[in-house]
Amino acid sequence: IRGAEYDAFIEAFVTQVKHAFPKAVLQWEDFSKADAYNNLERYRETLPSFNDDIQGTGAVVLAGVIGANKIKKERISQQVYAVYGAGAGGVGVANQIHAGLVRDGLTEEQAKDRIFILDSQGVVLTDRDNLDAFKVTYAKSRSLGKGWPRAGAVDLEALLTEIPVTVLIGTSGVANAFQEKHIALMLKHTDRPVVFPLSNPTSHSEAVPEDLYKWGHGQVIVATGSPYGDVTYNNVTHRVGQGNNVFIFPGVGLAAILSKVSVMHQDMFTTAAFELANCITADDLANGAVYPQIHGLREISFRIAKAVLEELLVKDPANEFLPEDLDAYLTERMWVPEYLPYRRV
Repeated sequence: IRGAEYDAFIEAFVTQVKHAFPKAVLQWEDFSKADAYNNLERYRETLPSFNDDIQGTGAVVLAGVIGANKIKKERISQQVYAVYGAGAGGVGVANQIHAGLVRDGLTEEQAKDRIFILDSQGVVLTDRDNLDAFKVTYAKSRSLGKGWPRAGAVDLEALLTEIPVTVLIGTSGVANAFQEKHIALMLKHTDRPVVFPLSNPTSHSEAVPEDLYKWGHGQVIVATGSPYGDVTYNNVTHRVGQGNNVFIFPGVGLAAILSKVSVMHQDMFTTAAFELANCITADDLANGAVYPQIHGLREISFRIAKAVLEELLVKDPANEFLPEDLDAYLTERMWVPEYLPYRRV
């Protein structure tokens, strides 16, 4: 169903969720790109809700970018970003990187200028007809690239030739979209390119880690959306971190439920991203990994929930949620998967 019938269905669903589960947080999952943004924006103040494909993905990518810059010993505000794939997830990544750059000291405009997005028609430019509303923020003037064609598409190679991109993020679902020539162009602008082919499953990955390390002579900082094994290049073993949304949404969701927020603001996800980056250990970074080990998920979720709650309390000191011992309060309310023993009878 589409149009008015679709809108009425979603309206009825949200109304009944709010009626039946007044303390719930709603997570919008796997909606198409336009519907994902429309539904989130339409109902964000009706009940506490978020879209993990947009906000969870964005937060986990921002955390990885922060981790990569710890390896580079640079700031995220010094980088130039290209997001290859401008669907709901890709623009969500751009939005969260933008929020991270502002938190790192840039103005709104300065942050926007450092982010380029590409879709099936190439770099999103201001002179395009029928430009999707959710892409407008990052649309760029064609005059930025002196060698760009006067009309038509500007592809990834043309972008990397003209613009000093240092961070390349894939959310396109297009297998092998990143090629050796792209990495070579990035190496002209930075000694340590950051490349995250995030599309999954592995058959849709924009590149495989082995190729990226080879093309980048072992200097590329890699994270993926799918799980990959360690990669050894020139006798150096790299652990490939996985940008898994499960690092973000349990902690943010727990904080939202316990604090009884009425609106889930983007700041919650920005805080979650910075706290996830704080969970990356020195050993992780030494092995080239920009995410912590997944076996530490419970502690990571605890830390993220605590960081989000602490920020909420600072911004809203009148919030009725004021436990004397936040650590104990959180520990008592984290679900533990304990089951009764059973046997066949």
